[in-house]
Amino acid sequence: MSTDKKNIEPKIPIKLLVDENQTRLLAAEAPSDFVNVLLSFLTLPLGTVVRVTKSHPGSIGCMNNLYQSIEQLSADNFCTEACKSILLSPRNPRALVCKNLKLNIDDTSNGICFSCNYNYCGRKSHYPCTKCVCGRIANTEISEESQPSDPKHFVGRMIMYVISDDLQVLPGNPNSLAQLLCNLGLSDVDQVEELSVDVGLEETPLTDVFLGERKLANNSIPVDPRNSPTPSSENRTSPNHTEFRVKLILSKSQNKILCLLVREDFIDFLFSFCTVPLGSVVKLLDLNSGVGCVDNLYRTVEILDSEWLAISKNEIINAGVLKQYKCKNNPLQIRDAINISNLLDPRGPTGSGDCFGRFMEAPHWFVVSDKLVVTPLSSPSSSISFLKELNVPLNDIEEQEETIGETEALALLKASLTSSSALNNCFKSSINQKLNKSDVAAK
Repeated sequence: MSTDKKNIEPKIPIKLLVDENQTRLLAAEAPSDFVNVLLSFLTLPLGTVVRVTKSHPGSIGCMNNLYQSIEQLSADNFCTEACKSILLSPRNPRALVCKNLKLNIDDTSNGICFSCNYNYCGRKSHYPCTKCVCGRIANTEISEESQPSDPKHFVGRMIMYVISDDLQVLPGNPNSLAQLLCNLGLSDVDQVEELSVDVGLEETPLTDVFLGERKLANNSIPVDPRNSPTPSSENRTSPNHTEFRVKLILSKSQNKILCLLVREDFIDFLFSFCTVPLGSVVKLLDLNSGVGCVDNLYRTVEILDSEWLAISKNEIINAGVLKQYKCKNNPLQIRDAINISNLLDPRGPTGSGDCFGRFMEAPHWFVVSDKLVVTPLSSPSSSISFLKELNVPLNDIEEQEETIGETEALALLKASLTSSSALNNCFKSSINQKLNKSDVAAK
C-alpha cells in the first residue's frame, strides 16, 4: 500500500435530509459507523471533551478554565508527574472499543500502555514513568490487546439509522422516518431534499454536540443545591458522607462570592471532574446536564432496543471511572469502570494496583475563582497578590464557611458545565441567607 493511501483520512458517507422550503436540516440517514462515533461521545471524559473542542469558538461553562488551570500548575503541586497527565488526557473507560471505530475522536484511545522490563511482573500503566510494584519504572511501550470476547463497536453492523437534528437516533426504516418528518410539521415527502456528504474527523458534529445551542452557557439563574438531583440507587454503592469545609470569600457590598479558599483534598475533587465520562455526568445530573444535545444522545441509548447494541447500555451511558484514576474523597457516587487486570495507579509513589486516590501534593492551600480558575497559595507573596487581585476594599471582604457534601457537589458539577460564573451560580442562595443573617446580627 502506498504512503498516500495510508495517510488518506477515513470518511463516512451519510445523507442529509433538508426541508427545501425552510432550508433547515431535518435529519440524517447514516450507517452504523457514524452512530458508533456519536455514541462514543458519551464515553469521553470531560477533560477530553474540553481538549478536543477548545480550538473552536465557545466554551463549556467553566470547564475550559478548570482545564487550563491544570495545564498551568507546576508539576510540584501534583503527587507525581502522571497525575497531571491523567487529568489533561484522562483515560476513556471504553478506549479499546473506540480505537476500532472508523473515526476515533479520542486521541488517547490508541491502545498503547507501558510496562516495566521485568518479564515476570506483568503490571502495566496507561501513563509512562509509573513506579511498578516490583520497584522498576513502567516505561516500555506495549500494545494493550483486546480479548476475543471484547466488543469492537457500540451498535450492530450493516444497519442504517435515522438521526434527528437534536441527536435522537432511531433504527432506519420508512416508518421511523415518516414519524420524525411528521413531528417536524411536514406532510409531503416531496418537500425533502437529499444531500450526500462524506464525514471525516473535521466534519464530525462533536463541537455542535457540546457547544451548539448553548442557551445555558451564561445562565445567571442560580443552581439551587436543594433542587439538585440525587444519584440513583444504581450509582450508590454505600452511604457517602464525604464533605469539605471551604472558606467563601465574599464582597458584602456586591453581595457575591469572590472566590473560595480550599485545601488540596477539595482540588482533588474539583479536578476529578475531568476524569468523568460524559454519560456518567448526565446520569449524575438526572438527564439534565444542560450540555448541548448530550442529554438526547443519552436518552437514545436508554430507549434503543438492546438488539441494536453490541455492548451493554450501561457501558455506554455510565461507563464510570477506573479505580486507578478515581478521587478517593469524592462526594459524588461515580461508578467504577470495568476493571483492567494488572493495571497500576500511576499516582502512587511506591507503585500499586490499588486506588491511591489523590492528585495533589499535601498540605496545600488553593484559591478557586468564581470562574473556576485555580491558583496555589504557595509563596510568601501569594496572600498579598491575592488581596490585590480581588480589587475590593479590605473592609468589604467577609469570610464565611460552607460545607460541601453530595448535594452541593452535584450543584457545582452542573454549574461548572453550564455557567460562566460557577461559584455564584451554585452557592448564591446560600450566600444570600448568610449575608442576611450577618446584617441582622450587626443591627
